[in-house]
Amino acid sequence: MTVAEPGEVLRFDLPPTAAVANLTGPATGFHRLVARPPVESSATVIDTADHRLLDWGVELSRVVETGTWVLRAPRWSPPLAAETVSPQAEDDLPPELADVLVPFRRGGILGPKLRVETLSRSFSLLAADDAPIGDLTDQRHRVSNHSGQVVSYRDVTVRVLTPNPGQAQAIAAAFTAGDAAAVDEFATLATRLGLAGHGHRRSALSARASIEDFVAAQFESRWRRLLLADLYARTGLGDDAALREGVLALRVELSGLEGLLEPNWAQATEQLAAIAAESARPLQHTERWLRLLDVLAQASSAPPLTVAGRVTGPVLAQELEAVMQTLFDQCRTLEPYSSDARWARALQVANRAVALSTLARDVFGKPAKQLRRHLEPVAQALESTLRPDSAALSRDLHNLSTAEVFEAGRAYERTMLSVDYARETFVREWPGHWDGLRGRIIRPRVPHSAQAPQGQP
Repeated sequence: MTVAEPGEVLRFDLPPTAAVANLTGPATGFHRLVARPPVESSATVIDTADHRLLDWGVELSRVVETGTWVLRAPRWSPPLAAETVSPQAEDDLPPELADVLVPFRRGGILGPKLRVETLSRSFSLLAADDAPIGDLTDQRHRVSNHSGQVVSYRDVTVRVLTPNPGQAQAIAAAFTAGDAAAVDEFATLATRLGLAGHGHRRSALSARASIEDFVAAQFESRWRRLLLADLYARTGLGDDAALREGVLALRVELSGLEGLLEPNWAQATEQLAAIAAESARPLQHTERWLRLLDVLAQASSAPPLTVAGRVTGPVLAQELEAVMQTLFDQCRTLEPYSSDARWARALQVANRAVALSTLARDVFGKPAKQLRRHLEPVAQALESTLRPDSAALSRDLHNLSTAEVFEAGRAYERTMLSVDYARETFVREWPGHWDGLRGRIIRPRVPHSAQAPQGQP
């Protein structure tokens, strides 16, 4: 039951043909209802062939009677407005609306997909002295598509200016008797049609969730953050710094999930992210950026995994154990004179361990946080052992004075010596690092296979 506070409203979902009990009487406080002329309207819902906008909680429509465009995106507010209506009728989609839809449709072709017909009836709620004390709006909707399928639903909004004690309960009881359900907010069109697969955030996942759900949730979360950064850039000053930070975070997450993902998909996505980040143009205006969003949107629905039907906890624990063993094997045999490639490989493994322990925090909580806290100093120490790219250190010495050439040589020498010192320090301190890491390795505590529902084998 929804209880109305002063200035608030009561909302009810009703079957289209439901008969509501009499709302007048001492309990409700309504002496009579005065009907206003009914209003009929219709709108054409615009979307891609696979209903990409509705699936992600965005509804674009054009009102047939007025020709105006309406964009509803309540779950993307801010940066988008919950509802935007074009100020005048236009044959083509207004540019300001078309721009913010680009990351949602990602190259999909927009066209008319649904027709929504609405009959709206409104009533003034009057007291015994005919003073207005509220109003009621009853809307009946009929949604049809090109194949003739029809979905009907009805919603009623009751606004009470100054509700009395017990009044809200009496109103709710009258509607409940007519098979109505009190709701805090009305379901979106996408939810009514069963299309809002990604319109709501996924709930937190436990160690017993399937690995498919866990990875899908990770990609959806990253997709949503990238999309929000994109929308803020499009509706703001166009700064793409947050987008570039998001791409960097995605590359880190890809490295963490590397052992679970299909190699070809992971490699192609990593290359796409790397190329997108190198763009000199604002990212939100590049095709590679839209392609990256499209890849993540697809992965959030069908994660490209090499494992299936297993429980998240054991899978992540096994991956963490494997990457920790690899890190140990890489680092215990390092010497100050080891090749640059071996030092780079050790850093790569350490960074992957950090990324995977970060992703595992939602599943393992404090143990994963403690593991990451011990891994980060290792990764930071290995970062200092990499020699800079020779091209980055090279300089054109032809136009330099003798003193400048000498100083350039000294700077190069200092850089090389600092790397040598960092490698010697790491080799000396590695046993202590491993002592701290060894006791933080996470062990599986739940079954490896997803349990079948009760009553099934």
